[in-house]
Amino acid sequence: MTTTVDDGVRVEVLTVPVSADGSLEEAAAHLAGGGSVTFRLRDAAEDPSSGELIARANRTLAAVTAILKDRHALPPEAYVEVDEESYGTPTAPEGRSRFLLPHQDGAHSSFLTPRAANDRHGITRDRIYSNTVFFKRPSHKMYQGFLITRPGAFPGETYYYDLIAMLHDAFARRTGRVPADVAELEAFLGDNIARSLALADVHRSRYLTVGSLLGSEDPAHHVLPSGPRAESELWPEQYASIPDVWRQVEACPCGDCSGPGARLMCHGIMATLGLSWPQARARYESAVTGVRGDLLIGNNLTQKHAAFSSRDRQICPVCIVVDTPIGAAYESWLEQQWTQGFARVGGAR
Repeated sequence: MTTTVDDGVRVEVLTVPVSADGSLEEAAAHLAGGGSVTFRLRDAAEDPSSGELIARANRTLAAVTAILKDRHALPPEAYVEVDEESYGTPTAPEGRSRFLLPHQDGAHSSFLTPRAANDRHGITRDRIYSNTVFFKRPSHKMYQGFLITRPGAFPGETYYYDLIAMLHDAFARRTGRVPADVAELEAFLGDNIARSLALADVHRSRYLTVGSLLGSEDPAHHVLPSGPRAESELWPEQYASIPDVWRQVEACPCGDCSGPGARLMCHGIMATLGLSWPQARARYESAVTGVRGDLLIGNNLTQKHAAFSSRDRQICPVCIVVDTPIGAAYESWLEQQWTQGFARVGGAR
């Protein structure tokens, strides 16, 4: 579910204490409808171990996954994937915090695509963007989440963005009209992914960026810095293969973005949406502050998420995944996501 406001469409976040009656059914319906959920897995008066919290997160998501399969078209082969608890938050050198740029977890093989019927480029044959290097696991993450086991020096924030709303606006800006139907918007996304794949030897990125998904033709806007952190420098080979990228890294359209990665993304968003990064945040962003024992989860394909946290925060990734995003059941679930997402932004109006 999302909230439509005068200046944009934002992801609606539901906070659910798992002890409440009917909470899991409500949470599953909210996730299926395009929203994000924060599960409160502990009472304020208790202090369970990290191991106990991880076990609770696993049980909670297993129950939600069963409901999503039974009532909301989640493919029967989907399962809960619990990763290892982190030992801290990777930051840029000497950094005490990081801003993680909008992304999708495991986006080498987990990103929004058209349905196969609306794919003009063959990208749905495997739905893989990069298979040479990936972080930890190759699964296709349909819903991404993480459990906070240690908040760190300050409470971290997680940010959600409705990608279908952003695609709708980017299409309208490029063509001067809204898409005639959801199939046209899907085809627009497919064209953008195909363009980025064709430019892979130039931009050297393993994840699709906001600029690449929204249709920028500038190879610099397909570059994703390490992390992907706002504070991170680009790789030397990216500077070498795109000679003028340093100009965009040095200064952004708004003049307020901090860090090479953030400034480059500001250019990409300006090129596709006509907005600076701060303006895009004001239009699309929903923010959640998490505490110890919170399990945050959202749709990993129709949303992008970002985060600001201290370097000593610890989390345990917990996702709902499939091994292979192919077949009738997956296409049926994806059709539901596209159809309701298109309706959220007013459809063809």
